[in-house]
Amino acid sequence: MEGSLLSIILISTGILFVPFFSKLLRIPVSVGEILYGIVIGKSCFNLIEPSQWLDFLSSFGFLLLMFIAGLEVKIKEINRLPVKTKFIYTAVPLLVLTVAFLSGRKLHFHPLVSIALGAISVGIVVAVLKEKGLLSTHYGKTVFLVGIVGEVLTIAALTLFGLYTEFGLSFDFWKGLGELLIFLLSARLILIFLRSFVWWYPNRFKFFFEKNPAEIGVRISLAVMFVLSVAASLINIEPIIGAFLAGVIFATVFEDTENIEEKLSGISFGFLIPIFFISVGINFEMPHLSIHLLKLLTVMVGISFVSKLIPSLLLKLEGLTLKESAAAGFLLSAPLTLVIVTAELGVKMGVIDHHTESSLILLAIITGILAPVLFNIIYGKGNESSNT
Repeated sequence: MEGSLLSIILISTGILFVPFFSKLLRIPVSVGEILYGIVIGKSCFNLIEPSQWLDFLSSFGFLLLMFIAGLEVKIKEINRLPVKTKFIYTAVPLLVLTVAFLSGRKLHFHPLVSIALGAISVGIVVAVLKEKGLLSTHYGKTVFLVGIVGEVLTIAALTLFGLYTEFGLSFDFWKGLGELLIFLLSARLILIFLRSFVWWYPNRFKFFFEKNPAEIGVRISLAVMFVLSVAASLINIEPIIGAFLAGVIFATVFEDTENIEEKLSGISFGFLIPIFFISVGINFEMPHLSIHLLKLLTVMVGISFVSKLIPSLLLKLEGLTLKESAAAGFLLSAPLTLVIVTAELGVKMGVIDHHTESSLILLAIITGILAPVLFNIIYGKGNESSNT
């Protein structure tokens, strides 16, 4: 009992104070939360007792993180883009994954490690662009949308890899792929049905997203998230895929959802998502530091940056300067969330060991710290005024 109380106090203290220390250290808050978890977890003082409540809250935070990532996917905004722009925004992350995979294959890395090296996520991207006041500019929207497409492609690659790892190219693989397509088609049909329903009865749904004591809008969003997460797990797809799709559907159907997003973001980023990142640090087992590990990390960090930097130069075709394109490549090199997701899935599927998992988490921390710093150096303060 005393151990559980101590765990609650330590985690609550971390949730409260880590943002302040992260700001002082100029590192992303999520990185600070992982580092805090490492200090109080298995690798250092081992002060946290394993418990079901911590596992549940961590998993809940993980699902909410992916749901909110899905909320950022604005399908209508993407559909309005010119064909050339869509092509470039898709070509960049595809080239990133290709360069990472070929580099990993040459160095005999496991394919899952190669996916981690080429992963793109928008968590740190959005935070940095907001901090610099760039998110609403042409430059910020360009980097953000490339990141969104990259995140979707990374999740798709992880899903296909999971099916291939479990079933190979047997009948079960194609069956699983068929179930995945049916799942996506069902999600699409749900999307069409809900959009039609909202279009015919806008006033009824408008009530849900206004302030009301019952918080119906929050209930609907969480219900959609849990239903699709459970549906995904029933056909051997990771629940996070269902949560991500639920976010996409919710954002597409209910366009005026700022009030709901604000409420979800408050409890999610203020409590549940920090528990997830702190929990990652708690369960992190520091590998034995050796020359081999340091060389491996150096190579992995190098591939992670180069695989994003070279394809990002294509953004010059969208009117960005060479300097801005390079800065975008460095900023996209901080896929903190998805690298951790990939590492955890790899252990769960039994294709990588805990040593490799720890190396990938170290990679996530290092790139999560370096990428925003390099972006700020290369982009420079002088560019901000020209993009606003």
